[in-house]
Amino acid sequence: MSANLSRYTALGLGLIMFGGPFAAFSYLILLNVPFTALGLACVVLGATLMLTPSSPVPVHTIRAMVEGSCVNIEALLEEFDARWRAVYLPPRDGRVYAYVPLTRNPGALAAWAAMDAPLRVVTEVEGEPGLLVFPPGSEVVRLSMLSPDAGIEEALNHVLVDFVEAAESVKAVREGGRMVVDIKTSRVETEFPRFRMVLGSLCTSIVGCVLSTVLGVPLLVQDEQVDGRSIRVIFLEVPRAG
Repeated sequence: MSANLSRYTALGLGLIMFGGPFAAFSYLILLNVPFTALGLACVVLGATLMLTPSSPVPVHTIRAMVEGSCVNIEALLEEFDARWRAVYLPPRDGRVYAYVPLTRNPGALAAWAAMDAPLRVVTEVEGEPGLLVFPPGSEVVRLSMLSPDAGIEEALNHVLVDFVEAAESVKAVREGGRMVVDIKTSRVETEFPRFRMVLGSLCTSIVGCVLSTVLGVPLLVQDEQVDGRSIRVIFLEVPRAG
């Protein structure tokens, strides 16, 4: 059975494989009408599940929307000549935001203060100008209906592998305040250089949104290594100042 078989398809196929022979055996051998009806019901239910899409919106459409949403962010970052790495902030009103400093790398105090900054594009945190942008991965995390109790690696695979199919697999290791994430066979990309400089590659940006949601702390991309379609990214949890 294909590893890419959806849950609905796998369950539907299982019901059909069970229901068909069971109905035939009940009708021809047992001569039992209720058991025959049960077998036929399994076949009908299985066929219905196989015809039910695992996502109401095709996956390739979701990926195209995610990639396309980078255009406006790239234009905004270019307009303000943003050069410093963004800080991924825990969700506010159910959505992850990224704080982009415009003058220097933010310290721990500024990163945590950004969580309470007014929700507008151009903002000021600890007397320093910055941007609050809405990364593409934020809406992806919200639409994926990620469980608040999900573990780190479970959450990453649920969003990147199962929901968006943006990667083949994701592995994560947490070492104190460092999070090392290995992404295998990335399927989404952005060629916008400013976006990559500030927010990381598109897969990395989605990972940042997932991690900030699960961990509930600001996160900064320390390092990103891209080897073909494989990505290793290291996130740093920003410690609370004081």
